[in-house]
Amino acid sequence: MHLDIQKGVYYAQLKVPKDAQPVVGKTAFRKTLKTRDKLEAQKRAIPWIQQWKSEIDLARLPPLERVQSKLEAQRTSMRELKQEIEKPLQPRAKLAVLEQLKFDIENIIEEDILAAQGVSDGQELSTEQLIDSQAAYMLATGQTTPFLEYLDAYLEDSKVEQKTKQMKRKQITDYAAMAPLVSDATHDTVRIFIRSLSKDRGLANKTIKMHLSFLAVYFEFLRVEVGAVPQDRMNPFKGQKLPEVNRKVAAKEKRLAFTVDDIRRLDTELRKKAFSNTASDQDRALYDVFTFAIYTGARREEIGKLKIGSIVDDIITIEDAKSHAGNRLVPVHSKLKPLLARLSEGRSDNDFLFRKLTTAKYGHRTDAIGKRFGRIKKALGYDSRYVFHSIRKTMITRLEQSNVPENVTSDIVGHKKIAGLSYGLYSTGTSIEQRRDAIEMVSYNLQT
Repeated sequence: MHLDIQKGVYYAQLKVPKDAQPVVGKTAFRKTLKTRDKLEAQKRAIPWIQQWKSEIDLARLPPLERVQSKLEAQRTSMRELKQEIEKPLQPRAKLAVLEQLKFDIENIIEEDILAAQGVSDGQELSTEQLIDSQAAYMLATGQTTPFLEYLDAYLEDSKVEQKTKQMKRKQITDYAAMAPLVSDATHDTVRIFIRSLSKDRGLANKTIKMHLSFLAVYFEFLRVEVGAVPQDRMNPFKGQKLPEVNRKVAAKEKRLAFTVDDIRRLDTELRKKAFSNTASDQDRALYDVFTFAIYTGARREEIGKLKIGSIVDDIITIEDAKSHAGNRLVPVHSKLKPLLARLSEGRSDNDFLFRKLTTAKYGHRTDAIGKRFGRIKKALGYDSRYVFHSIRKTMITRLEQSNVPENVTSDIVGHKKIAGLSYGLYSTGTSIEQRRDAIEMVSYNLQT
């Protein structure tokens, strides 16, 4: 601890590194703590040491960055002053005082920035210095704002799950790396950003659209909630034209369903791993989840969330799904009954059905087996068009091939009905008996 004692009284002290001494103006910081108690002195010293370290860090910055850092607090004040001036029906005398105050502050800021550049006259600046100085001036006077300055506040207000917040942070930060100021957010910079997402990173238009959606909402937050964007300024993230899609390439990259032969092949491989002498809990868990998926068409994470109490009277209740339509009742396929009997034996309703799954970041329980499935299917020769979600496509395909009506399939897999007004708006859904008859039509003739 940075303590010194003199005549029984403790002092906080911190040496200033040589490279920071010219700016700080001293070789060391020292402050009486006005106590003879060491523990109390240690407690009182902490804020002083933190403050001094911040001053040292600031002193080590390049001159212009140092000035910008000092003027950060000024930015909000200047923006508030500008908003006060722009209020309608201001008394003339008060308006004159506010205008003069704004003028005086702007002059002081300009002088500080020029001094940091080592000149007293703006005409002495090089082109590069002029650009840097103008950016610093706009920041200090509240005319622009770092794009990420209010990101934490925005995400804190966002009523979405943690994983989505992290996704938003990543995508907004990606753009800010290219356009660090709010004033940089223009139609042209967004076009460049879109091209980089499409050409450099190879993202699909659907993903690019999600990027732009997150950025557009954040931009509106800066306008409405913070006032960092003028009210009359267009949102550059809206109305952007996305890159032309090569239909042939898109078709090649589209996720595909597994065939019945594929399912048999995967089943053989996964069963072999699950029942080998070296099988791990994850090997067995993957085989069980795979088996459950091929007879229900449920999404991977929907399966992971199921509890023993989710299955009553051979009916699976899927809740907290991806969409409202995803919350549904799915009859238990006869092929699943032995599996469910084994998984539920001696366990309580509140236990997870698939208890061997490991909970990952954001509470997701199937990330690990999803990756394990990815490695196995790749080893079998399946490319990126085939993923665990392909099993869901397989189930839908098998139902279609069995001439199951689309509205019945929608109720089984949790798709929104769009066929017509009657089914889509007024129908309460197909019966459990209809769904059970349809489910039982799905067969893969697997080895037992």
